[in-house]
Amino acid sequence: MLFKNILYIFGFLVFLEFIIFFILNILKSKIPWIILDKDEYPLFKKNKIKLFIKKTFHPVLGWNWKPFTKHEEKIFSKTNKIFFGKFGERVDKKSFKKYSFASFGDSFVFCRYVKNNETWQSYLSKYISTKGLNFGVGNYGLDQAYIKYKTTKFPKNVKKIFIGFVPETLSRCLCSWKHYHEFNNIYAFKPKFLISKNKLKFIKNPIKDINSFNDMNKIISKLQKNEYFYKEKFLKNKLSFPFLFTILRNPSRNLRLIFYSFISFLNIDNNKIYEFIIKQNCIENDNYYEKKNNKLLIEKLFLKFKKFSKYNNQKIYFLIFPQKHDLFLKKKNYHHFFLQLKKRFNVIDFTEIFRKYDLEKIYFPDQYGGHLTAYGNKIVANELKKKFS
Repeated sequence: MLFKNILYIFGFLVFLEFIIFFILNILKSKIPWIILDKDEYPLFKKNKIKLFIKKTFHPVLGWNWKPFTKHEEKIFSKTNKIFFGKFGERVDKKSFKKYSFASFGDSFVFCRYVKNNETWQSYLSKYISTKGLNFGVGNYGLDQAYIKYKTTKFPKNVKKIFIGFVPETLSRCLCSWKHYHEFNNIYAFKPKFLISKNKLKFIKNPIKDINSFNDMNKIISKLQKNEYFYKEKFLKNKLSFPFLFTILRNPSRNLRLIFYSFISFLNIDNNKIYEFIIKQNCIENDNYYEKKNNKLLIEKLFLKFKKFSKYNNQKIYFLIFPQKHDLFLKKKNYHHFFLQLKKRFNVIDFTEIFRKYDLEKIYFPDQYGGHLTAYGNKIVANELKKKFS
């Protein structure tokens, strides 16, 4: 009788494992944040490789906008057409002839999901009657922003430089392959800096050209040995056999992930899964600011920027753009860290500034990355115009 009951329980568990495996694979077809064993060595499709190489690949930076190209973004069933000029900058057609500032950084600098005349650079240009160069690139870390600033040629009369980024830039700086931190972003390989003997050590982009994809398994195996997020995040969140065990290993995260994935898959609520992921990323990233070496990495990069800007007789400002969920963090380690840096660098942290306004007007919904609206960009421009008075 006991043996029979054990057999029934075993059979039920096997059946349950099969059902979970089936559900996870269905959800995974639409939800990138569910990762399984096969994501250890993901499939790189030839057509997508060619498109990536043609459109945005850069052997040093990882990815970058190319001069004289165009891009389209869809938001709320509308499409924004974006063009890039001779410097590789986002073009905003204006009558101003003189350039006075340039901006480098991530998508909060690029200003995703707004029209060309609704970026904070565009509003700032109107306020000061001179042009500004928008060199923002989505998903850039502070490390990539530094390399782009150092290698980009632009008019010599530009004397003010804005370096903008979200607090999550720390996580971006800690990885060479975004897939381990931002699951299923498999084409995002990048250079990075490491702290070695209290100095910055440069690590090149693992991808040199299209031929690198022929040796992808070797590249991935090498990255697994040294990538911070492979063990820190990827392996901890990977769902594998026995699925019931790995799900219950972190039930708070995994059960919510599956539930929000399910309602998104059924088109009941697409925003919930994005809100959950972005909020989790903000919490995890803020905890990374507690580690000494991580803070030293950002500080050393600030010094790199400052040294290069001084050499070129330019004044540099660091802009911290909190994501909406950063504003509700209990500890706000990132905010305290940048307050300390403010004693040595020109830092403008929009954390306290944004909290004075209606956040629903400042930010787009999470399914659009929670980027700044035109209204949010106006607030930024109003703050920055003081630097020109």
